[in-house]
Parts: sequence; structure tokens; C-alpha cells
Amino acid sequence: MKLLSTLIIFLSSFTLFAQQDSLNKPRSTPEIPDSAFNDMGVSVSPSSMHLAIKPGASAVVKEIRIKNSTKQLYKFNIAYNDFEMGRNGKPLSLKSGEGKYGLSKWLNIAPSYFELKPQEEIKLKLVIEIPDVEEAYRAAWTIITIDQVVDRQPLDATAHPERLAFGIIPSIGFGVYVYQNPPNVKINSVQIDKFLYKDSLNKRKIEMTVKNTGDGIGFCTSYIELTNTKTGKQEKLQVKRFTILPQYFRDFFYDLPSDLPSGSYTAVGVVDFGSSEEIIAAQTEFNVP
Repeated sequence: MKLLSTLIIFLSSFTLFAQQDSLNKPRSTPEIPDSAFNDMGVSVSPSSMHLAIKPGASAVVKEIRIKNSTKQLYKFNIAYNDFEMGRNGKPLSLKSGEGKYGLSKWLNIAPSYFELKPQEEIKLKLVIEIPDVEEAYRAAWTIITIDQVVDRQPLDATAHPERLAFGIIPSIGFGVYVYQNPPNVKINSVQIDKFLYKDSLNKRKIEMTVKNTGDGIGFCTSYIELTNTKTGKQEKLQVKRFTILPQYFRDFFYDLPSDLPSGSYTAVGVVDFGSSEEIIAAQTEFNVP
């Protein structure tokens, strides 16, 4: 694996065409759309919040909008879930007060329980107040959980008294990720730790491992570009947008097209981690028989 840097772009023969426009203007983090969750006619927006509050500053107020587009009444309960993140990006729940990066202790949301009538929308008021204490000068994060409250109906086992009855109640839930990077942390310190071509069971893929070596939360965009070294034909694989916590690893797998022609290829993996000066890249070569 070869690690490359766009600080010296001319050393490489490949073209990072998707990044050219963004390199010509300052940027703090890659643009990540503020999307909304939508499940069974109930939507929640935003799906995540990126904060940069200075400890000791005035409280910051945000809104979470929840809309019921159905014809039925819903009840919801609000809670917090501090977490760690696995290498696959999935959250791993922590007990209250267990993680040193928990943000929930500085959040207050109202109402914490509500009913949502058909076609009704509610705006939750989220207050973030970061105190001027030592632990507030590091990154922090949490998930605001919005879970449906379902009334439990009594079980009716009279028709078959000899059978064991189970009460399975379907419900819906949402999670809004809240990330806090105080101004003092370093968010542009990300590196590609591994970049390999793998061919197993006739399924070809590129594996890329990224590590956040800084003390801030990184918001990144990555992609892989393939070049046939004989024909010069290029093909760009799926763009991935991801969050990586400080000192954490993330593993990514890019499946290669099943109809990729035989030949010799160069693969370049690119990660834009929000620096106004550089992006990082890695290169590997492989053959398709």
C-alpha cells in the first residue's frame, strides 16, 4: 500500500477529479446533508447535529421536529444513549455515566413525553449547556432516542389454554445523533491505516481501514477510483460519508463490479476529512484474471 497526499498532487498520475472544486475553496467539514428519518408515516428531523460550542459559553437551543403524517395517535418517550462506536460504525450502548465522552449530562430536552395526533407536528426544545470544566474540553457525543410508547393489551389464551402465549408488540423508534467538538480539538487528523485488494470466493473487494488520530470527531467523505493500467479507463466506486470518533478505527469494504474486465488495475482510495489544505489517499495494484 502506498500512502499519498494532495499536498504534492503532481507526484501522482491519477486525477482526483471529484475533489477539484472543493480544493479551490475553504472548508471546515465535508458537506453532509441534514436528512430526516421516516418510519411508518412518522418523520424526525434532523437525523444528526454537529456542535462546536465553547465550554462556558451561553446555552445553545436547538429544535427537533417530529411529524405524524398518519391517521393514528402516537405516544413517544425521550431518553439519551451515550455510546461507543464499533469499527463498522454501529453504536455500542454504554451504561449511564460509564463513558468519558458522554454528552447527555449537558443536555436537557422538553417535553420528554408527548402524544402526537394525526397530521400533527411537534417541535422539541433541546438545550445544550456546556460548563467550563476540564472534561468539557474534549469531544463528546450521544444519541437522543425517541421511542414509541405502546399500551400493552391483555393476552387472551382462553381458546387454547394449554398453549404458552407471548405478547409481541411492534413499535417504532428513532435516534438523533448529537456530536460536540469544542473549538480546541483537532478534527482534521485522520489517516488510512490499511488499503488492500481481496479476492475470496470469487468476490473481489477493496478493504480500507481509517483511523482518527486526533482528539476531535471527524466527519469524512471517501471513495475509490479504479484505473485499468492498459486502457486508462477509470471507474469510480460508491462514495461513503461517515463519522469517526477520536482514536477510533472504521473499516470499509468496497465491492468491485462483477463484470470488471480482466487486466491490471490501480485502485486509489481517497478520504476527505475536512482539511482546507489536503486530503489523504492510498494506492494499491491488483490483477483480474
